[in-house]
Amino acid sequence: MEFFNKIKDAFKKTSEKISLSIVGKKIDENFAQEIEDALIMADVGVKTVSALAKKLTNRKFSKETTDQEVKQFLADEICELLKPYESNFFRDNLSHNPEIILIIGVNGGGKTTTIAKIASFFKTSGHSPLLVAADTFRAAAVEQLKYWAEKISVNILEGKEKVDAASLAYDSVKLASVLNCDVVLIDTAGRMQNRSDLLDELEKMKRVVKKLDESAPHKIILVLDGLIGQASHNQVDVFLNKIGIDGIIVTKLDGTAKGGAIISLTEKYRIPIFAIGIGESLDDLKPFSASEYARALLGL
Repeated sequence: MEFFNKIKDAFKKTSEKISLSIVGKKIDENFAQEIEDALIMADVGVKTVSALAKKLTNRKFSKETTDQEVKQFLADEICELLKPYESNFFRDNLSHNPEIILIIGVNGGGKTTTIAKIASFFKTSGHSPLLVAADTFRAAAVEQLKYWAEKISVNILEGKEKVDAASLAYDSVKLASVLNCDVVLIDTAGRMQNRSDLLDELEKMKRVVKKLDESAPHKIILVLDGLIGQASHNQVDVFLNKIGIDGIIVTKLDGTAKGGAIISLTEKYRIPIFAIGIGESLDDLKPFSASEYARALLGL
């Protein structure tokens, strides 16, 4: 309940905008249009918005219908749409030893902090994570990951500045066996879509770890900044085509008015949402729940 309340607070800007289109409004032919406009402003995908508006119209609410009933109807419909994209990433036992997880994304999206949160979760669950500071282009990124490794008391492998990131990833798999670490979390350099050289390096890292385990990397997770809404689609397109994506983690959802962006992501890409982040604390990353998300989005 505590985390749900955090999500609800995080989506306050979004839910308030949607509420303005519902609360106190007369249920007539303009009602669905007002809600449709509010959902589009919240960055819910156009296709989904059209489908929801149609269902609202077909539902034929009575004049006695309350605001809460309309919100609950929308929340139930959104939950049904998102349920297939819930993931057991944080709930399942690791399927490999070590489980090699590649974390990708652009600079500024909260990638390194998210890795720390994932490591903390796994450690709390009884696993032994190894953090890999493979963002060798930014000394600050290595220092940031070292800080988190010390804070949560987990092992870390770091390379010298400008060292080949692929060789570091290769060494990390070997080191994990020596240290009995059962999950390897590789922090990669932030890639912008126009840096083909850095994107090529990601492919190289993927090839190199396969030499030690041809099923690796076992998960490729894209971290997206929730504040940028549907602008994140450009990032998904590039990474999906270049290296592939097994799941998405959406960060920085606290305070955004574009809380519907997760719906547009699943509508377009059909990729699981592994988790959402709503703050800087280690416990501010939780597995994605379609029900909690939908209820928070509608302010229920």
